[in-house]
Amino acid sequence: MISKKLFFISTFLTLAGSVFAEDAKGFSYSLKVDGAYYVKSDYQKGETHFAKPTGPFNGILTRGTWSATYTLPTPLGESALLSGAKVQFKGGIEVSPLTLRPLFNISFTPFPFLVLDVGTRIGTGWNALGFEGFCEYKDGKYKNLTPFAHYYHDHWVGATFQFDWGEIFNGDWNHIVMIANYRMIYQGITGIDKGKFWAWQNVEGYVNGLGYEFISILGYKMPLFVDMVGVMADLYGQYSSKDYGEVASTYGKFMNAEISAFAELAFNEKNTLMVATRFSSRRSFTTDHKKGEEEPHLIKSGREWYFDCIILSWTRKF
Repeated sequence: MISKKLFFISTFLTLAGSVFAEDAKGFSYSLKVDGAYYVKSDYQKGETHFAKPTGPFNGILTRGTWSATYTLPTPLGESALLSGAKVQFKGGIEVSPLTLRPLFNISFTPFPFLVLDVGTRIGTGWNALGFEGFCEYKDGKYKNLTPFAHYYHDHWVGATFQFDWGEIFNGDWNHIVMIANYRMIYQGITGIDKGKFWAWQNVEGYVNGLGYEFISILGYKMPLFVDMVGVMADLYGQYSSKDYGEVASTYGKFMNAEISAFAELAFNEKNTLMVATRFSSRRSFTTDHKKGEEEPHLIKSGREWYFDCIILSWTRKF
């Protein structure tokens, strides 16, 4: 099973950008292209362990997102703490070789260190060349869903706390950035019963239900071509094991964890490229298996860490 969606790339660029964004109003536009090269690591049974890479290639994932953002200044006072308050309305459309989905997000920044946001996405997908863009798990296998007869959807509410030491200690070399984001997310596919598995964007093991995601970032921003370097942790899962239906007691609730090291390259004010490497974790089971579609019938015994992928994300602002 290929690892988690590339959603964290969008999250990182949005959050990191909000720390250093200049005061603005009106419309702005951007195009973002994400890509990931996955390394193969075969599953290994047992308790918590690290699975070494077993092959150079396990897939490629790409997608592009066009976004339009309208910024509305809403100062709550004249002090430096309140004068920069703003509301942002963001709409866009995400396209990948296997999926299509529009998105909408509203964020409110009452203080420089706090961003509150709500958002929604809905889309559909298809399957091609053996890749599972849009599938339902039936009779021990992932089977294709009909595009535009079923729809993927997710909806979230979240809060981001962000801090830049450069705001206290002036200087180009004092920008140590700390970001923490927490989101409650409901996701699902229409027409699929609760407790049934499905796949989206070539990622298996999803179920309808309410989940969470916590992202923390520690970065260092510099006045160089290498604009920022840092590390990031991404934790996500379901709140309730009941979302997994009949296999809740054996497959059950699990907090996925991903750790990434990244560097952001600033070609100019309008073009940036992020390069990252990621280590991820997944369920480990008491018995060996070869494919992800076998997992709902196995018994979870621990956590398996592995080297996941190399990621590139290019952003063009207009």
